[in-house]
Amino acid sequence: MPLAHISTRHALGLFPHSPQVRYAPMAFNFMRGRQMIIHDPRLNNPKTSPPTPLRPPAAMNVWTVTTGDKAEHIIGWAAEVAKGKSGTDKLDALHFMAHGSIGGIQIGNDGLSWKNVDLFKKLNGYIKGAIIFFSCQVGGEQANHSASYALTFGSAVAAYAQCKVLTCKVNQIYSWTPGVNIIDFGEFENVVYVYTPKGDSKMLNYNDKSTVDLNTIIFG
Repeated sequence: MPLAHISTRHALGLFPHSPQVRYAPMAFNFMRGRQMIIHDPRLNNPKTSPPTPLRPPAAMNVWTVTTGDKAEHIIGWAAEVAKGKSGTDKLDALHFMAHGSIGGIQIGNDGLSWKNVDLFKKLNGYIKGAIIFFSCQVGGEQANHSASYALTFGSAVAAYAQCKVLTCKVNQIYSWTPGVNIIDFGEFENVVYVYTPKGDSKMLNYNDKSTVDLNTIIFG
């Protein structure tokens, strides 16, 4: 993957920091098929005052929520987008781009976590591929447990939504080019977990031979 221009990077945790570095952009096409991105506006450029808004990549449907949007509305609207005009369509993937912590993400007014994970049942039957959490530490519950350990947010989302779910174990880094201000996540940092509706999970990105291929995870 070629090296890109100098860009600014920042972590996806709730209290992160990171320097300017040379950065390789993410090699994934969000415009392929029917993909939706839900973006929290607090995923911004915190190095300016006030923080500069950043835009998600282009996709079939992109929604930057407000900090007043309730989780029930967010998941409900994602389900409506998934159904499409026919009422029977499905999304290939639903991407959440938001700050995170172990077992949940900061999105909208009340976030998504164990307290409301059952909302994902609204998406049951409407996601063909996967739900991807571009957020820090959401998969941290899986650390120090076997692959069969089921008490994780990602596993619960997969069970309710009946699709694959990807979460990250540690802090993730996002990048943007000043003036362009489009979020770029580059490569995943450290281990990620992929959960299935059957309750099993797979650990990826733990070495050079287990890299994350979103195209395969989403489109097969």
